[in-house]
Amino acid sequence: MNNIKDLLNNTDLKATPQRLAILEEIHKAGHIDLETIYKNISQRFPSVSLATVYKNIHTLRDRGVIKELSIKGAKPKYEIAAQKPHHHLICKVCGDVIDIEIDTTFLKEQLKKVEDFEVSNCDIYCYGICSKCKGKSNS
Repeated sequence: MNNIKDLLNNTDLKATPQRLAILEEIHKAGHIDLETIYKNISQRFPSVSLATVYKNIHTLRDRGVIKELSIKGAKPKYEIAAQKPHHHLICKVCGDVIDIEIDTTFLKEQLKKVEDFEVSNCDIYCYGICSKCKGKSNS
């Protein structure tokens, strides 16, 4: 991605300062929840409201600019949608989300054979304990 503005090129959405700031925060963090986005943006734009951030997040999600990650037992996190297909490792201790590329071709082929089900999208979430948290518990 060359420029944050490029993310809005295929939509009819204006590149408002708030939208650009939201996209910058998501791009910088990789995976981030709405409240953290709001906290970070309100430092630069003190007049921005939580409702404005909420509305823009949902507009960007609905237009396919960002993706919402529904994580069991946690607040949704957001990531930039225009990335290589990937899946997620989620730490049950610290909540970190790690992107991982997994070839799901075999799974899709098996589902088509067994259930005659054609997969259009495959999101895999694996829950466990990340290396940082494992290291803390071992010391």
